[in-house]
Amino acid sequence: MTSVLFVCLGNICRSPLAEALFIKHLDELKIRSNFIVDSAGTASFHLGELADNRTRQMAKKIHNLNITHKARQFKANDFFEFDYIVAMDKSNLQNILKLKPINAISKVVLMRHYDSMIQNEDAIPDPYHGKEEDFEEVHYMLTDCTFNFLKKIAFETNQ
Repeated sequence: MTSVLFVCLGNICRSPLAEALFIKHLDELKIRSNFIVDSAGTASFHLGELADNRTRQMAKKIHNLNITHKARQFKANDFFEFDYIVAMDKSNLQNILKLKPINAISKVVLMRHYDSMIQNEDAIPDPYHGKEEDFEEVHYMLTDCTFNFLKKIAFETNQ
């Protein structure tokens, strides 16, 4: 089993969408049973809440995805439960690494590094304070990045 955790700030926009899209790719490739997938936030703003309504609406509109994840906070123990921890931007990456135990085994990566369209970008922009088109743009970015990330780790782990 390969385990993947997607992480953003509040766990209501980017990371639950990345989780849902990654699972969608796994289902399409019929390899879902080989993976454990979750998402979390580095902040505690929205603990226990569903994903932002705009994120859920865009996921339903574009890919007919029903996101039911409830926000949880990233914890140091996640380093021992997940093979890959995928940060949505450098700020969250730094927050994740501050909690990294010395003997942690997880690979920590930036999601945007798997974007096939743009090179040298580090952030999936946070659409929280944006408009509908910002949520749509993030949706398409994450569709591409999650698929490319899956291809990379599936190759590494021979899934």
